[in-house]
Amino acid sequence: MLYAREVPAYGGDTMVANQYLAYETLSAGMQRMLDGLTGIYSAGADRTGREENKNMKMRDTDKTEQYVAEHPVVRTHPETGRKALYVNTEHTIRFKGMTAEESLPLIEFLQIHCTRPEFTARIRWEKGTVGIWDNRCVQHFAINDYHGQRRVMWRLPVGAELPA
Repeated sequence: MLYAREVPAYGGDTMVANQYLAYETLSAGMQRMLDGLTGIYSAGADRTGREENKNMKMRDTDKTEQYVAEHPVVRTHPETGRKALYVNTEHTIRFKGMTAEESLPLIEFLQIHCTRPEFTARIRWEKGTVGIWDNRCVQHFAINDYHGQRRVMWRLPVGAELPA
C-alpha cells in the first residue's frame, strides 16, 4: 500500500503489471520450463542500468546487496491458486543451476513480456491518493520523470510471506 504525501506537479506515476496474465499468455512449453525454475534474487542487484534508479532510495536500504534469496520463478497465489510470474531485471540475479550470463537473456525476455502494455495499468498520484495492490501477482514501477521535484510516499507492506 502506498499513500501519496507529496507529489510533483507532473509525472511520478506508478505502473502496475498483472503477472497472472503474463504467465497465462506464455506458450505451454515456456510455462513448463519456468514452472520448475528457481530464481536467485537480491534487493541490491538492479542491472537495469537506469540512471534514475541510482537516485531513488528507500530509507534503511544501505545494505540491500547483502540480502539474497531463492524463490520460484512461477509462484502460486495462496488464495486464488493462480500462477503468476515472479522475475524481473532489477532483482533477479540468475536462475539456480545457471550462471548470470546464461540466465540474462531469459530474464530480459521475461521482463519485456511481463510489462507489455496490455498487462499494465497506470496510477496517477494526487496528494492523499492511496494505492493498494497485491505484490504476489503484480510488478510495480515508479516512473522517475519529475526531475527537480519531490515525490514522497508512505509505504505500508501488508502480510509479507515467502513465495510458493
